[in-house]
Amino acid sequence: MKAYFQLALFTALFFLLWLPAFGLDQAPEVESGTLNKWITEHKELVLIDVGSQADFTEGHIPGSICLPFTVNFIEKTKSLPKEKTYILVCPTGGRSLRAAKLMIGSGFEKVYNLKGGVADWIRKGFKVSKGEWIKKTEKK
Repeated sequence: MKAYFQLALFTALFFLLWLPAFGLDQAPEVESGTLNKWITEHKELVLIDVGSQADFTEGHIPGSICLPFTVNFIEKTKSLPKEKTYILVCPTGGRSLRAAKLMIGSGFEKVYNLKGGVADWIRKGFKVSKGEWIKKTEKK
């Protein structure tokens, strides 16, 4: 049993230390300018803001939906079609990068993180919407 535990520990440490070196723990990132171009060209995208409801209310990219990055985030994404293109955003790009990695690990193939988040989007002069968060209900 001790040998099994040591092997499992070694394997876990190997993956934690070496996966970043091979880029296997990464999610592709998109720059604010490129995302704005995609939106302007009417590319079929689903913008998911994984920031908190308060972050979303403070300012979000027009057309994005609020799906906060919480413990049950992956459970909430199970009903999303895997063939669509998803752009994940948050205030600075950290949470959305982690959420993008989880979605990719769950079988989503076209998932991008907005590099620098909404803060970079605003710095580049692109519009944001502000206002109250409204919970969207699913059609039955």
